[in-house]
Amino acid sequence: MTRRQIVGTLHGVAIEVAAWDGSAADVDLSCACMFASELGGGPPVGGLAHLDRALDGQLLHLRTEGVFAGQAGETLYLDRLPPAVTARALLILGMGSPDGWRAAQLAPAVRAAVSTALALRVGTGALAPSMLDSGLGPDQTGGAPAAMVEGLAAALAVHARVQAVALVRPRTLTRWTFDVGAARFEGAVAAFGAAVAEHQPAGA
Repeated sequence: MTRRQIVGTLHGVAIEVAAWDGSAADVDLSCACMFASELGGGPPVGGLAHLDRALDGQLLHLRTEGVFAGQAGETLYLDRLPPAVTARALLILGMGSPDGWRAAQLAPAVRAAVSTALALRVGTGALAPSMLDSGLGPDQTGGAPAAMVEGLAAALAVHARVQAVALVRPRTLTRWTFDVGAARFEGAVAAFGAAVAEHQPAGA
């Protein structure tokens, strides 16, 4: 049974932590981060490897071809998915080179993912950072929950402000999930919960 826990809400969207990966996320839009290569040159492991297998190896093949190189700012949207992928659609987010990378760089990636979910008018979304899967160590991943919630909060705040002046329809997004490994679940719940509490809108 998948461990899942709501850690708070932002702008009416429930924020959840779940011990699943991008291929198993039961959401409308599952987002996964992908680097231009893996640190040390080895193959990806964990959730990113599972996602690639679920896509019959096409994710890494597209990166090798340069169709989606995983460079920072690149995105790849997929909505015709094999049965091995639970989500209705996938968004792959390029993170660039893992050399010298820091967790703060997750904030704009998450903001882009959530903004895409809002634009597509989906009800549920999830994001797998895939940091450990690509070989990054604790010195590079520290502060990741805070950075991810920062990006989420920014996207939701922009949508709320634009909705307030009647330039966009009300959001359909009701739940956003951050994917974590089962072994890190308890720590992730505490870290994400603290970050969500720090980003509550004024007057909330």
